[in-house]
Amino acid sequence: MSPVPAVEARPEFRRRNPPGDDAVPSPDSAVPSPDSSPDSSSSASSRRTLGVTSLALLTYYAVSGGPFGIEPAVAAGGPLAAIACFAIMPLFWSVPEALITAELSSAYPEASGYVAWVEEAFGEKAGLVEGYLSWTSGVADNAVYPVLFLQYLTSEALPFGRKMAFLTAANAGLTYVSYRGLEVVGAVASLVAAMELLPFAIMCVVGAFQIDPERFFKSADDMACLSSDGCVSARATDDWSAWSRSIAWAPLMNNIFWNINYFDTASAFAGEVKDPGRTWPRAMFFAVLLVVLNYLLPLLVAIGATSSSRQDWQEGYLAAAAAHIGGPWLGAWTVFAAALSNLALYQAEMSANAFTLMGMAQRGLVPAAFARRSPYGTPTCALLASAGIIVVMSFFPFMEIVEVLNLLYCFALALEFAAFLQLRQTKPHVPRPYRIPLNTCGCVLMLLPANVLLVVMIGLASRTSHAICGSVLVAGVLLYRFQHYGRRRGWWTFRESGEDKAR
Repeated sequence: MSPVPAVEARPEFRRRNPPGDDAVPSPDSAVPSPDSSPDSSSSASSRRTLGVTSLALLTYYAVSGGPFGIEPAVAAGGPLAAIACFAIMPLFWSVPEALITAELSSAYPEASGYVAWVEEAFGEKAGLVEGYLSWTSGVADNAVYPVLFLQYLTSEALPFGRKMAFLTAANAGLTYVSYRGLEVVGAVASLVAAMELLPFAIMCVVGAFQIDPERFFKSADDMACLSSDGCVSARATDDWSAWSRSIAWAPLMNNIFWNINYFDTASAFAGEVKDPGRTWPRAMFFAVLLVVLNYLLPLLVAIGATSSSRQDWQEGYLAAAAAHIGGPWLGAWTVFAAALSNLALYQAEMSANAFTLMGMAQRGLVPAAFARRSPYGTPTCALLASAGIIVVMSFFPFMEIVEVLNLLYCFALALEFAAFLQLRQTKPHVPRPYRIPLNTCGCVLMLLPANVLLVVMIGLASRTSHAICGSVLVAGVLLYRFQHYGRRRGWWTFRESGEDKAR
């Protein structure tokens, strides 16, 4: 993507299309900047590589990447609560988030994505806060996948030196794939999706004939029995207060929330999408559908076709369920699919995080070095910055930071929802190749359940998580002051498009 010309301001009408042109031009595609590579001056239209399938799969892997990781929801809430949450919560959370992403990404086709939305609505400082919260949450989450990949390969605890060597090499190799461009990442996602979803499709078909519907209605406490024989399931159906008391709400909600969010991550690819008015709504529809089915169908079959205890539902139980339903070969294939899924999740999220950081640089929010592209069109410095932090964070336990990531993401999403409503009111003239078919009042009602969920998630977070989140925000303030101190000292430069607002 060609950088923003040095003398160009950022009025909202700069994204307006010529009559009859339904491909929204990138806001930074006019004139190359001196600090860009020669390859970065190619036309925006020639760089638009993402269609419906590629965008849907990248979104799917940014959000889900497979049903792996849903097992703790059953352990926390029991079968009925887990099934109900995965069936209902996407309607009130994932669908509004995906619709907002489709509308605003088509209106603001920039790599900064949700950062652009918040900055256009509330100004530079709000945009910087949004970018920092989302990027921090995304990069920390990204660090999990090489660790999980290692756990799927071996159950033994490796010495620190070997573990460090593996994680560093894995991060380097996966970063190189991301460096080669979104076409390569999209192709990898398509290949992995086929290999990863097929064993679950087989498990669902074979297991459908083994389902015992009574297992769906057991409470979490009833699952302490290893089989349905001798268990008293009446508590789950007749005594709803006992059923409710058996649910560990905080772990259940954190797991569900973590598994169905991050649709807004796709906005980082907005400048790379072909025919945005057609591509965005279709890609979001298929992504939401794939995510919901990807969770719900294997969950129904694994619960209904196997006799399990509450303690069984730990990470990796789906592979054991697949082996029970289809045989050891299907269980082994599921383990292999889990490893592939973690690689694809890494690719999709790392690309999104890097493009977001690049977009912030294009808007003058972070140093211009992060806006430089490789010959493949990928943001080199942004990828390296993300990879460096990921390598360090790969050595931290994941479960200790999930709640913190969710909390950071809640604050970021609150800003995005507010920005969406603000832009509907203050900038209705900005062209929107796709527009949610609701007026402002309808959009407020659409977002009401999602905002209630945000409040619930913030309330469920522990004091420790709130303290860590506060520390992250303080670190962000210090980093903000440091980067502007470096600017005054001449250590780095910022894009001129943000010069008037950078101080």
